[in-house]
Amino acid sequence: MNGNKQPLRYSTVAMTLHWLIATLILLDFALAISFAYFDPGDRLYFTWAYDAHMNVGMWVLVACMLRLGWRLLHRVPALPQEMGRMTRVLAKMTHVILYFFMMAVPVTGWIVLSVRKKPPPLYGDVYWPAFMGFDKLSHELRGVLHQIMLPSHIWLSYVALSFVAAHVLAALYHHYYRRDDVLRRMLPWTRLRHAGHERPQSPIPPEVQS
Repeated sequence: MNGNKQPLRYSTVAMTLHWLIATLILLDFALAISFAYFDPGDRLYFTWAYDAHMNVGMWVLVACMLRLGWRLLHRVPALPQEMGRMTRVLAKMTHVILYFFMMAVPVTGWIVLSVRKKPPPLYGDVYWPAFMGFDKLSHELRGVLHQIMLPSHIWLSYVALSFVAAHVLAALYHHYYRRDDVLRRMLPWTRLRHAGHERPQSPIPPEVQS
């Protein structure tokens, strides 16, 4: 952990990675919808969507790994004191689950491309390596893995989006109903509603002070 003082809001690096990941995830899902649910000639079908989906997905993985590394090395703002214990536990569990799915989805996609021997593009003619050498497996084994990993990738994607939606709804609930700083602490260029208004805790309970 970096420093002993708990910050009131997330750092600029954490905010940047958070909103970058959110943008990339939405973009990647839109690209998948384009080539999965529309046919060539349709207005929403883009010939470049498939390759772009693979590329963006890999950058989602990179950004998530950076975000997780930053999170493990730096302190984060505390949850509101008025939140109950179970609510705090659920909030922390949801974040752990989000990190899992945000990395599991691109990893399974990476495995699918590896067993197809079609590595995802990095830039131009430069490609990502195969995942753990899966392209070296036998044709039969690669076929079995493909039948398992492709449905898993699709299923994980929809589950991940459901958790993202729940995360967004929870943030809006805190912002508009509870009117606390849960969302504002992740928003740049905003002032915290309750910053500087918290009383320091006294070691002596008020009822016994003279």
